[in-house]
Amino acid sequence: MKTTFIILALVLLSVAAFAECQSYPCSLNVKLVDWKDAPTNYNFRHDGGEGYTYTGTYRWDLAMGDSFLVWLPGTDRILFLDSYNTSEIDTIANFDYGSVEAVGVTNSDTITYIVGGGGANTILFRNDSLIVLGGLWTGFADYCYAVVEDSFLYTCNIGESTPMGLTCINIADPESIFIYRVLDHAVGRCGLEVVDGYAYQASASGSFSFPPPEYEVHFIMSKNDMVNSDSAMNDSVFQIDNRCLGDLASNDSLVFYVNCEMTPGSWAIGHSNLYVWDRDYTFAFDSSLWFGQGVFGVDVIDDRWLAVGFEHGFSILDIEDLTDIHEVAYYQHIDSVMDFTHFALKENRLYAMGHLDEGGVSTGTVRLWMFELDTASIILGQSESSPPMPDDFRIRAYPNPFNSAITISVDCRGLINQTPTVEIFDIAGRRVADILVGAGLKPARAGGSQTLPYEIVWRPGDLPSGIYLARIKSDDMSLTTKLVYLA
Repeated sequence: MKTTFIILALVLLSVAAFAECQSYPCSLNVKLVDWKDAPTNYNFRHDGGEGYTYTGTYRWDLAMGDSFLVWLPGTDRILFLDSYNTSEIDTIANFDYGSVEAVGVTNSDTITYIVGGGGANTILFRNDSLIVLGGLWTGFADYCYAVVEDSFLYTCNIGESTPMGLTCINIADPESIFIYRVLDHAVGRCGLEVVDGYAYQASASGSFSFPPPEYEVHFIMSKNDMVNSDSAMNDSVFQIDNRCLGDLASNDSLVFYVNCEMTPGSWAIGHSNLYVWDRDYTFAFDSSLWFGQGVFGVDVIDDRWLAVGFEHGFSILDIEDLTDIHEVAYYQHIDSVMDFTHFALKENRLYAMGHLDEGGVSTGTVRLWMFELDTASIILGQSESSPPMPDDFRIRAYPNPFNSAITISVDCRGLINQTPTVEIFDIAGRRVADILVGAGLKPARAGGSQTLPYEIVWRPGDLPSGIYLARIKSDDMSLTTKLVYLA
């Protein structure tokens, strides 16, 4: 009885949230949570450069593990935070690293890889303590990015005069790591991502000419082969003129990058865009929310969502269909300038970090925020400009709530020459089922044709109790209904 009451209460809360957000993009609820045992409350002095020299993930980083969050706030600290606590941030471990130039990446629940200050370390997290398993001194390169793929750790430095560029480190044995391959002078000031052994880098650069104010700004992208050939090699490079700032993000197959227009001389910032490497897909942030703001960070936070950080907030994009990338949610920090650079998602909690300016003056602090991400509203949200739904395009489910199986009835008569899909998501927005309507299914009543309603029986199996969302999706429209599963 108690479980049923809790589930029904969650349903009512979710319905209320949906009623407040009928159209997207939705403004996110923000919560700066209490922080137990923080070294200096939640503010840390950062070592960012002046002007636009610190872009993307320069000098600080954020990485999500299975049960903890690793935060390097740009000081000599590494903080391991409890990512399961929904009411406050609890510092599990606080480690003195001794370098302000460090970034970290977590590839399991127990191993963290830290790079910076010319070195790389593998750190084991066990029983609320940190144990350094192995380290590697790599010269004078000041590494500012770290990415793990398979048995390799990729890092890149920030300066063009340092002796190393892009470095690939073998981490198959965490206690005995070694340099596998180096690509000299492959500098990445604005991001590093790795897909299938290819390292993608971005760097914002400029060249002065005399007399001033002539100035050229460029956003340079490069693709580097580090493990697929006998030697490290540069695969391709391209340059976007009059573009600066920006960052990179990737999932298992695609690389996304953002940057913005910048007028030489005046430094006025114009349009900001999202691009997909080697694909002809672009999303322009033309809305009044983001026009004229610098774009500082981008992260894939879910299979279908991308977070992009600006000077006054961030945007969440739906990237499930690259031909229809659109903004579904946003947050604006209106009291001061908060340049958001990093994001991490844990269930329905979105962690975001960035450096803070007040009144145009840097406060020298980096902050970590936790947002209550209403994924139900984001999935259910529909644009006010969406085409009207036909009367014979419907979805319903019964019995609801259910405890083992639920029947989903889909009416497709409003569609012509289309095969819609029924997708089922959990409350965190993860897709748990994907069913083509009409693919071997029987009509709802005998003698009917494929244009009549279909009945789909869905069994959650080993999935936990909770709220799920069933969505019927066609080429240009979608409808969603809520499912309440009581195991």
